[in-house]
Amino acid sequence: MIIPGEKGPRNDIDNYLQPLIEELKQLWSGVKTYDVLRKENFNLYAALLWTINDFPAYANLSGWSTKGRYACPCCVAQICSKWLYNGKKFSYMGHRRWLDGNHKFRFQRTLFDSTEEYIGAPEQTVGSEILFMLKDINFSYGKMNQPPITQTRRRSRDKSDDESDEEDDPNEADLWKKRSIFFLSCLIRSTTFYAIILMSCILRRMSART
Repeated sequence: MIIPGEKGPRNDIDNYLQPLIEELKQLWSGVKTYDVLRKENFNLYAALLWTINDFPAYANLSGWSTKGRYACPCCVAQICSKWLYNGKKFSYMGHRRWLDGNHKFRFQRTLFDSTEEYIGAPEQTVGSEILFMLKDINFSYGKMNQPPITQTRRRSRDKSDDESDEEDDPNEADLWKKRSIFFLSCLIRSTTFYAIILMSCILRRMSART
């Protein structure tokens, strides 16, 4: 599929994916196919298990924003991010949380960020939880259909980020940009529910490896 234009569609990529989703629904239910070797018909079933893309494209496909403080789709609100004042960007810490509880790296201050790590890895978000968070989200495709952006004052990170680092965990449902067409399809047609749930879990696990 080739999308015309000088720029990518970003979140509007769902409009171009609609034919693909319709075909996936048909393949999930079964399509009559001819076997040349056996010279007979059979029902062909297929399901999409994962996609291969970079991190920005992952955001457009999934609907989760991969920029800013809560960029990691696996950690979600449990992410350990820190604003670098000199570099003017976020750094994502807390990698030692995935180590064994008695691993030596957890207690080595000098090799990391001058702290010891006692927190365990965040719990994996499953597909059913994602659908529950997205059930009330509203999103309109196309730039002309977006609500007007209100002018807000750009805050000074040097003064306020120390406080925001210790803020309460936000509502995870508010961190989604849209309901992806992959998730929308399972709300429209129940037969695709478990296929899309499986795909969403695999997408999140793949993003943890990148």
